[in-house]
Amino acid sequence: MKAIFLSHIINKRSPVYGGEKSIILRKMKSIKRGDSCNTMFWSFSNHTGTHLDAPAHFIDNGKSISGISPSDLIFNKVEVVRIKGASPDGVIGPGDLKNVHDCELLLIKTGSEMHRNKNIYWKNSVSLAPLLAGWLKKKCPSLRAVGIDCISISSLSKREAGRQAHKAFLGRNILLIEDMRLADLRRKPDLVIAAPILVAGADASPCTVLGIYN
Repeated sequence: MKAIFLSHIINKRSPVYGGEKSIILRKMKSIKRGDSCNTMFWSFSNHTGTHLDAPAHFIDNGKSISGISPSDLIFNKVEVVRIKGASPDGVIGPGDLKNVHDCELLLIKTGSEMHRNKNIYWKNSVSLAPLLAGWLKKKCPSLRAVGIDCISISSLSKREAGRQAHKAFLGRNILLIEDMRLADLRRKPDLVIAAPILVAGADASPCTVLGIYN
């Protein structure tokens, strides 16, 4: 068995939607300073780094992170789609996903993460068309989650369309995993496990994602 991380490590330089600069990672205790142990203080938005959007993010009375069943975070049928020539502010629609097959988790690899250390990554994100949610659910009736290597399925320059896209996916109980690490993904995993930090009532949460090969 082999496993790879499909999530980014959170650090002080991690990009955040809208360009927020609110990440605090500070040592509280340090053995080097004479303390008995090492501890840290963390402070950042729940949409920082690779994170999972629950329906509660845009759906009133939708499931929160703590309301998602553990079995809904394990995916045995995984598809990977590579979007060639995805440009900043580009919109992915049904025409870009013609060859997708039924799956529980669809990973959309746009190549955007090569710009993750630049402002263009959060300013001009590739986005998903709102109508894609209904189209995908018909084509992939087993679909429970979509993951993408963009900071969000919504571009900052197309905010209203982004809101509609979130509602379209989350309203169909399709979880969203945003800001994924897919550059090293050469073939589809046999199993994917998404493990968000469990916080009561949270609409989203930073998430460690594992791709596993038998």
